[in-house]
Amino acid sequence: MILFKIVLLMLFNNTSCESINNVRNEYHNFTSEKSIDEFIIKYSNSSCVDFKPYVASAIMQKAPYAFSPLKKLKYFNQGKKLLESFIEENPNHIEARYVRVLVQSESPSFLGYTKNIQSDINVIKSKIATSQLPISYQNLMLKNINYVLNKENLN
Repeated sequence: MILFKIVLLMLFNNTSCESINNVRNEYHNFTSEKSIDEFIIKYSNSSCVDFKPYVASAIMQKAPYAFSPLKKLKYFNQGKKLLESFIEENPNHIEARYVRVLVQSESPSFLGYTKNIQSDINVIKSKIATSQLPISYQNLMLKNINYVLNKENLN
């Protein structure tokens, strides 16, 4: 039955950018590997470019659920490559920068994926007021990056 649902989601996935609020909410509420997998399946084939950073991050978030260290690294690197490529092509996309801040602040130091936290936060803070993001999401982003700043002692 689950396989049938997955196939239906993939075949009829015409998710537009109108559902970006769903993507944001679901992204912040992962509870299991299953919820991450469903998110990836649901949104990875969408034509909405704004979904891409969230999907890339979700792929990276599969790493802790993998048993094999090689599989963990595979998920992490696959998502990282997608996210970095997206940001390179869209350097002013503050949601992508925000997602990267969240990922980098939680990444183990041995992966060496922490170098963009401060620069991403600077971009977010400089552009968020003029963005088209809902105020409630702007507030959530600022709350989360302030948490990262305090955690990383980057004030």
